[in-house]
Amino acid sequence: MLTPRQVLVLLHGRYFTSGLVSAVGVALFGLVTYAIAGLGPAIALGSGALTVCFADNPAPTRVKRVELLFTSVASTVAFALVGASLWWPAVQIVLIPVLGFISGLIAVWGKRALAMSFSVLFISVITVGSPPLQGPVQLAAAVALFFIGALLYTAYALLLARWLRRRTKEQALAELLAQLGQFAHWLANHFGGQSSGLSGAVAQLTAINDTLQNTRDIVLRDVRTAADRALAARLILLLEVNEALLAGQTDGDLILKQFDATPVPDALRDWAQRIGNALDQRADALLRGRPANTLPAHLPCAQTIEHALATLQPSQPSAEFEQARMALRASADKFQRISDLLAQEKPVGSPTQPDPLQGMDLQAFLSPLRYDPNALWQSIRFESPILRYAIRLALALFAGELVLRALPYHPHDYWVLLTIGVILRPNYSVTRQRIKDRVLGTLLGCILVAALLSTHPSLGVMTLGVFVSLAFARTFITLNYRFTALFASVNALLLVALLEPGTQFLVTQRLQDTLIGAALAWAFSFVLPRWEANDLRRQVDALQRAALGYARAVLDPQQVSDLNYRRERKRIQDALAAVGGLHARMLEEPRQHQLMRRELAAFIAHSDLLSAHLATLRVLRAQRGDRVLSAAEQARLRHTLALLQGCLGLDGQATCIEAAETGAIDTPIERRLREVEAEGRTIAQLSRQILSPVAT
Repeated sequence: MLTPRQVLVLLHGRYFTSGLVSAVGVALFGLVTYAIAGLGPAIALGSGALTVCFADNPAPTRVKRVELLFTSVASTVAFALVGASLWWPAVQIVLIPVLGFISGLIAVWGKRALAMSFSVLFISVITVGSPPLQGPVQLAAAVALFFIGALLYTAYALLLARWLRRRTKEQALAELLAQLGQFAHWLANHFGGQSSGLSGAVAQLTAINDTLQNTRDIVLRDVRTAADRALAARLILLLEVNEALLAGQTDGDLILKQFDATPVPDALRDWAQRIGNALDQRADALLRGRPANTLPAHLPCAQTIEHALATLQPSQPSAEFEQARMALRASADKFQRISDLLAQEKPVGSPTQPDPLQGMDLQAFLSPLRYDPNALWQSIRFESPILRYAIRLALALFAGELVLRALPYHPHDYWVLLTIGVILRPNYSVTRQRIKDRVLGTLLGCILVAALLSTHPSLGVMTLGVFVSLAFARTFITLNYRFTALFASVNALLLVALLEPGTQFLVTQRLQDTLIGAALAWAFSFVLPRWEANDLRRQVDALQRAALGYARAVLDPQQVSDLNYRRERKRIQDALAAVGGLHARMLEEPRQHQLMRRELAAFIAHSDLLSAHLATLRVLRAQRGDRVLSAAEQARLRHTLALLQGCLGLDGQATCIEAAETGAIDTPIERRLREVEAEGRTIAQLSRQILSPVAT
């Protein structure tokens, strides 16, 4: 369930804005056409707008234009073909699987293309349930109206996107603030002894990296105005906050062990909690257009830690306590750095001195948003997961049509095909989760509609219900499909009740068709599957390469380049997000296909720790200013880098077997280098286990 604060953030966020824009556009074009030309043309034109609205997601104008125009043309062709096939049922039974296969191939262009894929499949399936038109002239008129509706919605969406461009950037930035706040609260619980373990750390890391990339793609793209630059500058600052937060998780266990009976753990927990609250408050302020509160520069918890560092001594001197003292000093420095960074954060539109964007190539931090036709041809091979998904979807739709012809007739059997289309996904884990979400969401939606219809609502109430349910169905489509299934069921049932008053057993039919479609989708999810373990070697290798590149950017004995460092930091964050997502999906697969899942979780966690130690090293080096390193210091950095090249390189891990350094740890940099080397050895060992022939 959503908390009151989460509901508030949702209603001010970009997902609800997108849902509201879609609902307003579809309702506007449908109602205006109904007032001018009547119900039939309104349904045709409104269907075009509704179909295209599913592909309307935040993106630069040029990308959105391509996506919406492609969806308009492709869905119009699908509508015309299926409309004509209603005259020849034998053709229709083959056409729907063919269109399903084509829509499956569209998914080759990534997550955003899934929305376009669904639009084509949606109109193909929905048209199956419409009555056959009386002739080619009537079909041509319906197709023309459908295409006009699609184009009108495209123009409307592009205009709204331009008008809401700055607001969308603010909402994306607020999402990142909220996610960082959640991580700070998780860190506070960790210092309070309420750790959620390895799985919790991996889940937090994956969520942050996903949100981070989405925010970069929106805020750092098309930076034209002073307001755009101010938002981009705030994001650059938050990247530093994110790095300091991630680095703050490295020394928690050592500090808690050595300072357990002192005020230190409570002070660290309080500090992390205050940082989390400050990030949450800034997210709320940005969404609601209000000024944010300032975080005090000197907090009581910081003073508590400074006093502990100055006065606490062990009963027996030990090297471990001295290391814990250095770790506590490092953690306090990181939290103070976060507090200072948040104090620097300026409201949108205020001058930023110095300009953090000066000389920065923002394109290097963005995900590619292009639709290369060559990717489609490259997917036409049997090993391709996209081709397998397209075949699986086509076969499932064909089986659905056969089942429907064997069952007693009822007028909404296309709900079975639609359920198959929305549940089946390229990944088994996503398909499995969608089965649960679709069934439970449909059940709840049917209960709500049954309760509403029992009160014999007025036409106005039902029309409002259709509008609100469409807005919320679009809102949750990428956030939580269970809510989308709920509101989509409410929307579909109320729409049928409006257009076909007196329909019997409406709720029962919806439940029955959903269960049949879910059963077929589950059965066909095992046809030509692509298990996550198939991508294990590629993703693990990619993370090791990214970690090695990040290490080179930090450990270069010469002056560290900020631009190269940020580029490599982005690369390792993306790689961590990819492997974290693979691990999460693998846990939803059948047990026999969950290869090395514990080792993979440990590999992700230690890769994250290596990243955090390297981030701390970068801060420590920055504190030394422009001072040229001595020959001994340069040699020490080169030694650590050479060891990591042996551990993380793809040519073998022979260098990792050398003994660890045994000399005294007399500086924070030396301690951190030892931690980096230890993590490199651990990662190499886990990598060998994961990629061993027995595992794969």
